[in-house]
Amino acid sequence: MTYLVLAVLGHLPAFRSLTTTTTCSCRDAPQHDWFLGWTPYAVGSGRSPWFSQHLVAPDGVNLMWNTSLPLPALLMWPVTATAGVLASHTLLAVLSFAGSATTMWLATGRFVTWGWARFAAGLLYGFSPYLVAQGTGHLNLSLVLLPPLVLLLAHELLVRQSRRPVVVGLLLGLVALAQLLITEEVLASTFVVALVGTVVLAVQHRALVRARVRHAAVGLATAAGVLSVLAAWPLSVQFFGEQRITGSVQDTSRFAADLLGGVVPTIHQALGTDATLTWGGNDSENGSYLGLPLVVLLVVLAWRFRSVPVVRWASVVGLVAWVLSLGERLHVAGSETGVPLPYLLFTHLPVLHNMVAVRYSLYVVLLAALVLAVGLDRMHASGRLRPAVALPVALLCVVPLVPDWPYSYEEADAPPYFSSEAVQAVPEGSLALTYPVPRFPGSAPMLWQAQAGFRYRSVGGYAYTPRPDGRGTFAGGITNWERVVSPAPRGRLGEVAPQVREALLREMEQLGAESVLVADRPGADDVVRVVTYVLGRGPDETTGGVTAWYALAPRERLLELG
Repeated sequence: MTYLVLAVLGHLPAFRSLTTTTTCSCRDAPQHDWFLGWTPYAVGSGRSPWFSQHLVAPDGVNLMWNTSLPLPALLMWPVTATAGVLASHTLLAVLSFAGSATTMWLATGRFVTWGWARFAAGLLYGFSPYLVAQGTGHLNLSLVLLPPLVLLLAHELLVRQSRRPVVVGLLLGLVALAQLLITEEVLASTFVVALVGTVVLAVQHRALVRARVRHAAVGLATAAGVLSVLAAWPLSVQFFGEQRITGSVQDTSRFAADLLGGVVPTIHQALGTDATLTWGGNDSENGSYLGLPLVVLLVVLAWRFRSVPVVRWASVVGLVAWVLSLGERLHVAGSETGVPLPYLLFTHLPVLHNMVAVRYSLYVVLLAALVLAVGLDRMHASGRLRPAVALPVALLCVVPLVPDWPYSYEEADAPPYFSSEAVQAVPEGSLALTYPVPRFPGSAPMLWQAQAGFRYRSVGGYAYTPRPDGRGTFAGGITNWERVVSPAPRGRLGEVAPQVREALLREMEQLGAESVLVADRPGADDVVRVVTYVLGRGPDETTGGVTAWYALAPRERLLELG
């Protein structure tokens, strides 16, 4: 309950109105809103949840190459159906903190008995600077409830071995599938850390490997089989389906933890500084901070209890995860030094080269929380954890980590048209040309499309699509319509030449556009003027913050031009 209360306090401004508030009507927030609405819509209408032609029409988007959140979206379907995607988004954001802290608390129960030690581990992991930073906009990367469960199941399968390996393997496969359907990148990085952890475990306990390898192999084979069968459909769409990406999704080289990132607070801490804004690639990725007092405490505990197998193991694997988080080349105080690092090996591996190095900070804090829990538990059991010393040390470690909360929320300010009966005038499943066109960072129209129940398809979209060379891009499928209206917000949409008018009409015919929806946003008056000229008639209605034309007939207009 404490974890939940803290998580709610972090998002408290949203609870003024869960159905109308958002962290930002831009960038990633409306994108996640769209994804949270898409899966229920797709499943309910018999469509594929892995591919959509409602964005970047007519080509569509391979959602498996995007942060589509299918499992959270499916689980939040009742909330989305009754209160809307904004409410689902906020509740999931709260769950990301409280749920992650709780699963870490559960996992440490395997290794410690003292309740306060378990609570501390859950608090550190669930409210870590990693999560606080990602919580500013990356919902998919905040939902990290499952890595602690992977730790628990892996320990059962490789070390404890008290349960049937097939049963544990089945559970591990289902957890891996769930992670795939939350965030595929976290599944990939968890696999890498698990592989490192297995190697370290085998090296540290070489004498026990032969006796335990058969049990472990059966469980791992079961997990792999379960995942392969159940994930066959989405993965086949990702790697063999339409609009698949065959090259790099993005340039990830700049997203690396700074060497000093662990001890220099960020703007996300109450006592932080904006001097680190560019560390980690940007402020939402810079989550490697732990604080100097906590780092010192962890080093002391790791050394003091180095004879404890789980502490020795977690210390080594945590150190490896930290080195991986530093990326391809060493960064110091925000500057790249050019010194090569082991992460360069990932640049040559298929699929894995798309991972962002700084996000390995998640596993650094997970393993740090494990060392903290075991160390505190051992000190408590020995009677050496005296309040006169423990309380000041605890405060010294906690105060630097206190987040700069609550997060800021604002009214989404979506045009009422899209959630009203008026949008029913748009033919179901038809293509509508919208202004603005959904495109990073102006992704707000994606929220409006979700609020309209995906009644129409849209050109543009804040989503990865393939370039001709197979690499990913956010700038795919740019149309003449988007090129013409994009200067409008800056007041630069002038008169449209006759040849541009003809090109727009031809494009409308080719796309099969049946509506034009101009939202009341900066530049809307100029766009209304241009559309009136292009179509040769005024709008059909202006209502709910939208000026709309229906039943377009571009072919007839082209004949008139001829």
